[in-house]
Amino acid sequence: MSLAASPARPKTTPLDGVAIAAAIATLICAAPAVAVIALALTQHADAGFGAALIAQGALGTATLVLIGGAGAIVFGSAAAWLVTLCNFPGRHIFEWALAIPLAAPSYILAYAYASMTWAGGSPVPVEGTWGAAFIYAVGLYPYVYLAARASFASQSACALEAARMLGASPWRVFWRVALPLARPGIAAGAALACMEIAADYGAAQHFGLSTLSTAVFRAWYAHGDPALALQISGVLLVAATVLLFAERSARGRASYAGGSSRWRTLPRYNLKPAASALAVTFCAVLITLGALLPLLWLARLAVLHANVQDIVRPFINSIALSSLGTVITLALAAAIAVAARRASAWGKAPLFAAGMGYAAPGAVIALGALSLFGLAREAGWVGGLGATLSLAALFWTYASRFSAAGVGPIDAGLARLSKGLDASARTLGAGPWRRFATIDLPIAAPSLAAAALILFVEILKELPATLILRPFNFDTLAVKAYSYASDERLLQAAAPSLLIFLAGLAPIIILARNIERGRAGASS
Repeated sequence: MSLAASPARPKTTPLDGVAIAAAIATLICAAPAVAVIALALTQHADAGFGAALIAQGALGTATLVLIGGAGAIVFGSAAAWLVTLCNFPGRHIFEWALAIPLAAPSYILAYAYASMTWAGGSPVPVEGTWGAAFIYAVGLYPYVYLAARASFASQSACALEAARMLGASPWRVFWRVALPLARPGIAAGAALACMEIAADYGAAQHFGLSTLSTAVFRAWYAHGDPALALQISGVLLVAATVLLFAERSARGRASYAGGSSRWRTLPRYNLKPAASALAVTFCAVLITLGALLPLLWLARLAVLHANVQDIVRPFINSIALSSLGTVITLALAAAIAVAARRASAWGKAPLFAAGMGYAAPGAVIALGALSLFGLAREAGWVGGLGATLSLAALFWTYASRFSAAGVGPIDAGLARLSKGLDASARTLGAGPWRRFATIDLPIAAPSLAAAALILFVEILKELPATLILRPFNFDTLAVKAYSYASDERLLQAAAPSLLIFLAGLAPIIILARNIERGRAGASS
């Protein structure tokens, strides 16, 4: 009697540890934002007062986004076009110097210009809605500039050369060829700038404006209504998420083909003397208004009025929080980026989940984390929110708020990873963790360094979340500067503001100088 061969059992696949880690990371990053939306739908607040506060805040936010965002888009796009596709004196310096204003948070620029006005150092008062819009335009245009410059630099030389050979003027080439090709990048930078304006609290509060971000604090602290604060946070989060989704959907549908697979140096226009003078003046004015003028003013005030002993402890606290927060957030961002890269099981959902937190203000994410800690306390899982749990909530908020800032560079670095390389390693028996450690991380190492720099600066600048969640008597440079400015002690606010500004300069300059090197075919 012959034994019939039994059918082979399907080979079971062990659980992908990297995918599980990515799922946990995604849950950690998205939970505060999801909690805000869920609780906003279930909380009951004063309907009349809440509607009026939301309407007033929405109008103020929309006005600032419209005016400040328009200024940032115009300034950033024009500057990117000039330094990428035109030749004029000082162009190589302006390439990286135009990104310097990104090192200073909007509230630092607001304090600097307010102190100049107060001291009679500014002929035009910087105040009110127009003052805040000016701050946003000159401080946030680098978001548009960096994205637009990357888009201009990555364009095929063939299309631009064809337009020039057909007799198109520089303005016509810009308007009809280069600008449409760069539109996805400009839209991405514009979305970031607009989300930063909508999320800003420090500058809007300093100028006494009603926005959705200031309304959150007003409802919670001034009126003692946390339910209303959650509802306003939910409105702001939904609006920011819709904006993020619309921008990414539009960018995903855009597809522009180059005229050739070979990349050459982009043709640049040699501007005439008058046009060169205008280009130099335009770029110099942007850098002066967005960085040099407030930086020099803060340095002057810091030398005259700094109290070193008063900022030593906040400085140490800031460095410690930023360093540990960077390590935690970077680990979560790396897991999310790797999971998104292996899109067979996850798709791009982790990227969008990480972006939800980045699209929301720090105060909103802090409220979500606090709400979840409150639920855990009611369930008896944790005790009171002491110093240890406050720091845990703060790191959680940093991870939720800034994971997308880390995911972006890491995802771009992993884009160099060939699908065949990963498949070959899997065929040779390498498990998920081994592929992650020996393939993914080494290839993404430069991007990990860039992401770490970005995260460190972002956490160092964060004000609302730190203001809400910090333990008692635990000040950072951002909190110290805010406290002084709130008490109209702008002279004392100069030193911590200056330290925040200086801390962000090096990574911003490094990132700006590396954009041209990232272009296909660019020489090092």
